[in-house]
Amino acid sequence: MDKRVTLLCILLNYIVGSQQQSTPNDDHYWAGVVEFSFKERSVDSESPVVYTARNLEQYKQIINSTEADPVDIIVFPEYGLSAVETASFVPNPVDLIAPCNNLEYEAVVRDLSCLARDRQKYLVVNLVEKALCPEEWERRPCAPNGLYHFNANVVFDRNGRVIARYRKFNLFGEAGINVTSWADLTHFETDFGVKFGTFICFDLMFEQPALQLVRSGVTDFIFSTMWFSELPFLTAAQIQQAWAYTNNVNFLAAGASFPEVGSTGTGVFAGKRGRIVAVMNHNADSKLYVAQVPKISRPQATISRQPVIRYTPAEMSNLKLKRDHIDGYRTSNLPLNVSSHQESLCQGSLCCNFTIDYTVTLPADVNQQYYRYMLAVSEGKRTFDGFADGMITTCAIFACAGEDQKSCSTRFEDPSKVVEAVRFNTIEIVGAFPGSSDVFLLPNSVDTSILPLEVDEIEYSERLFTQDGELYKQIQYNLVKPRSDLFTFAIWGRKFVHQNSSAQATIINGLLVLFATICAILVK
Repeated sequence: MDKRVTLLCILLNYIVGSQQQSTPNDDHYWAGVVEFSFKERSVDSESPVVYTARNLEQYKQIINSTEADPVDIIVFPEYGLSAVETASFVPNPVDLIAPCNNLEYEAVVRDLSCLARDRQKYLVVNLVEKALCPEEWERRPCAPNGLYHFNANVVFDRNGRVIARYRKFNLFGEAGINVTSWADLTHFETDFGVKFGTFICFDLMFEQPALQLVRSGVTDFIFSTMWFSELPFLTAAQIQQAWAYTNNVNFLAAGASFPEVGSTGTGVFAGKRGRIVAVMNHNADSKLYVAQVPKISRPQATISRQPVIRYTPAEMSNLKLKRDHIDGYRTSNLPLNVSSHQESLCQGSLCCNFTIDYTVTLPADVNQQYYRYMLAVSEGKRTFDGFADGMITTCAIFACAGEDQKSCSTRFEDPSKVVEAVRFNTIEIVGAFPGSSDVFLLPNSVDTSILPLEVDEIEYSERLFTQDGELYKQIQYNLVKPRSDLFTFAIWGRKFVHQNSSAQATIINGLLVLFATICAILVK
């Protein structure tokens, strides 16, 4: 009897522990996104070779963990693995090469290929890729060593083959990294019936390649990032959820973890159905987050949200946050001596209408602090830390640590002294924005724990209309559940006014390359 029980237990363990791969007929697939800490790296005390080898071992542990057993696809963050000094050659995806045990490739690429094959999983790993230059039509100058270096996402299939490779197009000041002449629209098919697109970090702020992939019909996205969070609109999970919501796409985001410099933010977001799992860490952490993802093509698929991972404002004070350039916004103070307020604010051609119902309870203790709020509108240019410029359009409400505008989008130094004095019962923001595809708008929110609001707390609608021969998009954004810990509630958007000139430059550059190539052939 004991032997039969033992055999039964072994059989049950085998069944439960076996890897169930998703199929095209399933309503869901299983994804794993990794928040990975690179905090320990010290340039002075540890060489890039040692650093890369150590991180590769940690990647192996994550991939081989029991938590990863049910997962079809695992995504790792930007810059978690290698550096320019430890760059790797990567096979051309067209050739469907599995680098496993192939000594033509560096150990990093070989080992990842073997892991993907042995564990029968898709792996998406960001690494520094090196390539001999020039490549095909790419005629940009080479380094003296004859190499390009790219910030690249590399995709391995279940057989360990490299099936996709994306080279980051919109750099954020990465030293020693090249950029391609035009944005690659990188996507790949899986055996569970889902096509994925992929891009990296700062690409999220631009039309190419991110929005072009959406317009091409891609419904699931892989996003590797080392995001530097910024108030009031661009903390990591905040913008990840908003981008997924507006485009109604599944969004798998893996973030590098170093809160002391502002980097964290990992999650899986199911389009307009919102968060499945999301985390903003106040301490550096390496962890695999597993989610059952409903396919966009299966609206009947159930969604299983995981419990909210929420830290207090005091804990989150360890997360460094940058501040947006909001001093040029047109603003108005939310009065604290009434319980409802209506106001219209305009800047340039943009007007925003605010209707707010709220409850104010000011602290009796003068030593306690509380957030005030400002209504704001902006239609203007900003710089992203000097690495790129962009046009922003927004109707917003955001918190301020004081009564003047310079205190907005800053936090109190001692969160333990802060009380929640303003409870927003309902908010309605309505704005009329240009209706062309050059304007990308999204619902934007974040609370004092640096997490976005849940999608059932908001209502967001768009309506196109024509006025004086011009196409406009009316956006209405409502808060429908009371919140007393609000930091930002906004319609926020990008205007890609420079995109056409960029595209023209790309076409011209391509024609010049073609012309130069033809001339070279004729000379020979």
